[in-house]
Amino acid sequence: MNDDDIDDSLREKWKKVLNPYNDKLISQEIDELADLTEPFETEQNITLRYKGKFYFVIGKYEQALENLTKLLEVEPNDAFALRYRGETYHMMRNFEESLADLTKLLEINVNDKWALKACEEIIRE
Repeated sequence: MNDDDIDDSLREKWKKVLNPYNDKLISQEIDELADLTEPFETEQNITLRYKGKFYFVIGKYEQALENLTKLLEVEPNDAFALRYRGETYHMMRNFEESLADLTKLLEINVNDKWALKACEEIIRE
């Protein structure tokens, strides 16, 4: 999907969702965005990935965990989901869960510098 694929109604939805003054509408808007983007996506995991990262970025960690965990149920070795769920757990100070996800991420990609550094930080804490 590129910028030409995004029609004006989808662009307006994104603007509305990203407006910090509409915080209580975010969940509803995310679901509506997922419905609008569904024709462009072929797999449910893409929607879960978008939602998980978006919720993480705006600090809605419980919702991020929910979507990232669903993604890992479908794809247990998804590096994206392991990284963001590990980071989400870290932000929530759930270090044991964070370390478990990051360790699994390192089993998949032993050269992941970010994961190595994050694990070192967790161990120090």
